[in-house]
Formats: sequence, structure tokens, C-alpha cells
Amino acid sequence: ERCSFGEWCSFGEWCSFGERCSFGEWCSFGKWCSFGERCSFGEWCSFGKCCSFGKWCSFGERCSFGERCSFGERCSFGECCSFGKCCSFGEWCSFGEWCSFGEGCSFGEWCSFGEGCSFGEWCSFGERCSFGEGCSCEFGEFEKLITAGGFGSVGTMYFFLMNDGSIAVRCGCFSGTLEQWEQKVKEHHGDSAIGKAYLLLIPAVKTMFEEDGK
Repeated sequence: ERCSFGEWCSFGEWCSFGERCSFGEWCSFGKWCSFGERCSFGEWCSFGKCCSFGKWCSFGERCSFGERCSFGERCSFGECCSFGKCCSFGEWCSFGEWCSFGEGCSFGEWCSFGEGCSFGEWCSFGERCSFGEGCSCEFGEFEKLITAGGFGSVGTMYFFLMNDGSIAVRCGCFSGTLEQWEQKVKEHHGDSAIGKAYLLLIPAVKTMFEEDGK
């Protein structure tokens, strides 16, 4: 624990570090490295795939991470950090402006993102995440996100308020506009209970977006 390293350090694969370790700028780590809680990293550090980090870790600007890295709750990241696909983040993580995420990344509740962050396809978000201006998903730039769950077997549904005022939906294997989703629901579920429940979400989501805009 509490090891300290300067700038430009380089580490191979499968390295393991305890809690509260600190690393300077431009350090590099191979894949499958693991770090305990409250470790800190300077700018421009790079990590291979499948690295794991405990909660409360902090990272400077422009750090890069390979695919399938995992992070505990309340980790913080500077501007312009980049992440490969299928990375996972705990609750209350915070990200600076212009961070980028590959497809299939997952985020816990209450995560916050600065302006201009970009997300690959099929990223998942916990409740009450917040987004700065100019953030983009697979549908384009969006302003707000509402999640809904407990309906059928599709898991969490995502409703994105796009910058042009339209609403995009991701529900199970469906991905498209709110109007397209409404048509699919009618085609596949008809007058069933689940179909009626899905359709009731449409005015609720519209109202919530309208209220948030006031």
C-alpha cells in the first residue's frame, strides 16, 4: 500500500498494486493490472485491457484504457480520457469534458459527464446520471436521458431527448425513434397488458422531458 512512482514509469501485464498508490504522468500499464482503492494517476497514463480499479481512484487528463476495464464507485477522470468497449463504472463516478467510451460500457447511478462526451452503441446508465452539453450517443447529440425498468423481460429502457427535440429509444434489441418504437409495440404486443404499459410510458416520458425543460 501507499507506493509512490514518478513520471514515465512502465509496467507489464498482471501487475497488482494496493490502496493509495500514486503514479506520475505518462505511466503505462499492461493488461490485467489491478489497483486498490484511492490510487491516483497523472495525465496521459495508459492501461491495457481488463485492468481493475478500486473505488475513489483519480485520473488526470487524457488517460486511455483498453476494453473491459472496471472501476469502483466515485472514481474521477480528467478531460479527454478514452475507454475501450465494455468498461464498467460504479456509482457516482465523474468525467471531465470530451471523454469517449466504446460500445457496451456500463455506468452506475449518479455518474456525471462533462461537455462533449461520446458513447458507443448500447452503453447502459444508472438512474440520475447527468450530462453536459454536446454529449452524443449512437443516435447523435442529446440533452437528457430518462431510464425506465420493470416492464417485461427487456431490462432497463432508455429514452434520449435529442438536441433537435426528438426522442430516441433503446428497449431490448430495439433501437430507434419514439414513433418507431410505438409502432413496434402495437405490432408485437397489441392490446396486451405489457403493450398497454409500454404505451403509457410515451406521454409520461414526454411530460418529464417537458418539465425538465422549464
